Amino acid sequence: MIEINDTVTALLESLKTADDKQRSAIVNKLSLDYNNAIPMLWSKIITEEDPRAILSVMRDILKKEKPKGMFKRTIGNSKEKLSALLSHPDPKVRKNVCGVIGELGDPAYLEALYNAYNSEDKLFVRYSYVLAIGNCGSILDAEKLKKMFEDVVMNEKACREDNSLITTNKHINEEKLALTRAIDKLSPPIRHEFKGFKEFENAVPMILTVMNYQYQHTLKELEEKSIDGRLVDDGILIYENDIDQVYTCRTFYELLFPLDECEELQFDYKVIAAAIIDANVVDFLNQCHECDSNSPFWYRVEFKTMDASRERSEFVKNLSRELDEISCGGLKNSPSSYEVEIRIVERNNLCSVFIKLYSFADNRFDYRKNEIATSINPVTAAIVVKSIEKWLKPSARVIDPFCGTGTMLIERAKLAVVESLTGVDIYRTAISAATVNSKLANVNIDLIDEDILDFSTTYLFDELITNMPFDNKSATHNKYAELYSEFAKKIPSLVVSGGMAFVYTIEKQLFREVLVDNEELELLQEIKIESGRLTPHIFVLKVK
Repeated sequence: MIEINDTVTALLESLKTADDKQRSAIVNKLSLDYNNAIPMLWSKIITEEDPRAILSVMRDILKKEKPKGMFKRTIGNSKEKLSALLSHPDPKVRKNVCGVIGELGDPAYLEALYNAYNSEDKLFVRYSYVLAIGNCGSILDAEKLKKMFEDVVMNEKACREDNSLITTNKHINEEKLALTRAIDKLSPPIRHEFKGFKEFENAVPMILTVMNYQYQHTLKELEEKSIDGRLVDDGILIYENDIDQVYTCRTFYELLFPLDECEELQFDYKVIAAAIIDANVVDFLNQCHECDSNSPFWYRVEFKTMDASRERSEFVKNLSRELDEISCGGLKNSPSSYEVEIRIVERNNLCSVFIKLYSFADNRFDYRKNEIATSINPVTAAIVVKSIEKWLKPSARVIDPFCGTGTMLIERAKLAVVESLTGVDIYRTAISAATVNSKLANVNIDLIDEDILDFSTTYLFDELITNMPFDNKSATHNKYAELYSEFAKKIPSLVVSGGMAFVYTIEKQLFREVLVDNEELELLQEIKIESGRLTPHIFVLKVK
C-alpha cells in the first residue's frame, strides 16, 4: 500500500512541471488506478491550502463513470466539505470545484451553487456555477436560470459605458452562453410539426446537393416528375411546393433552402446573423410548421469552408450567440438537440446561408438499418443504377455476386420492375444485414452465403450488377488481383449471352487489365462516378 501511495504521490508531484501532453498521460494513469488515486486526491483537496491543480485533475478523472462512483463513495456524508470550497479565497479554486461538482451531477449541491453564484464577484468564474447547475438541476432550475439570464442581459446594458467593456463583455458572453446551454439542457425543446409548403402563395426555392459528375441524372429524374431544375454553384436549384414529390427522386443527397439575400456575405458573424434575420427565417419556419408562434426553433450552426486557417468553433459560437440575441426568442441554439440546421458555406471570404430542416424526415433509404464498413452509400447506389438505365432489361433476372447488405439490388428494384433478384456474399454478417434491409424495403431477394467463385446456378441471369471489393491501402500490390481475374472469367457462366454486367469499382486499372485478354466480354462504356473523394467507374459489359 505504501508503494502504491508513493506512486500516486509521485504522479501528483510531476503535475507541477508537466506540459499538456504529459498532464494528459498522468491523468490517464491516475484514472486507471482510481481506487487508490481518488482517496488520496480527496484527502489533498480538503487539506491543502491551494487545491486548484488537484481539483482540475479530479474533474478530468470523473469524466468516466467508475471513478465517479468511487468518488461519491469516498466523499460519503462529507459533501459539505466539497461545497465549502465554493467559498475558497482563490477564484480559480472556486471555478475548478464547480467543474468537479458538475461532473458529479448531484442535486444535493444546488443550494450551495446558487448561493456561491449570487456571491461571486469575479465575472470569469460565474459561468462555471451555471454549467454545474445545468448538470445537477432539473426542469425547475430551468426557470431560475431564465431569470438569471434576464439579470445578466440587464447587467450587460448597464456596463456598456464602462471603460472595461471589452473584458467585461467577454465574460458576460461566456455566462450568457452557459446559461443558454443549461436552460436548453434542463428544458427539452418543444418540437414543431412540419406541415409542408402547399399553403405557400409562391413556389419555394430549394437546392438539391449532388456530386459534380452526376447532376445530369438528378436533372433527368426531376424532368420525369415535371419539376424544372437548373445547375447552380451549390447544387440543383428548383422551385416547388410539393416536397413529397421532390423526395421521390433518389439521386440527390440533401435538400437545402437558400435564404433570400444571403449570398456572398462578408465573413463577419454580425453581418451574417443580421442577414439571416432580415431574410425572415423565423417567419419562414413558422409558415411551414404547425406551432405556437411564440415557441422558438432549436437550431445548430454548421460551418463549411475549405480554408483550414479558419477558427471554426469561435465563429460558430459568436454567430449562435448573436442569432439567439437578435432573433428575439425566435431561434435558440441547441447543438445536441435541434430541428433546424443553419449552414454557412464560405468560399473566398464570402458566405452563403442555407437552411436544412430536421422536422421533415428523408425516408428514401429507411431500409438501410444495417450496414457494414464496405457498404455503398444508398444515394451512390441509386446514381449507379440510374447511370445504366438505358441498358436495363424489363423484368430482368438480376444477380449481385458481392451483394453486401443488399443496397445495390434494392436500388435496382426501386428503379424498374425485375423478375427476380439474387444476392451472393461470402460474409454471413453481410447476408444477415441484407436479409433485414430487404424486408424493410419490401424487396424480395434470394440471399446466398457463398463465395461467388464457388457458386453455381441452374439458370443464367439477364443482368449482373455489383460493387466490387477494393484495396486502397497498398500502393505496391493489390490483394484482390486474383479475385478480379477469376471473377471476370466467371461472369459468362452467370449471365446469358447478350446479357449485361455492370461492375462498379475503385480499382479501375486492375479491372481494365483483367479485361484485356477476356474474349467473352465486350466493354461498351466506362462511366465515371464521384463518391466523396474517390472516383470509381462503372464498367458496362456485354456478354458475347
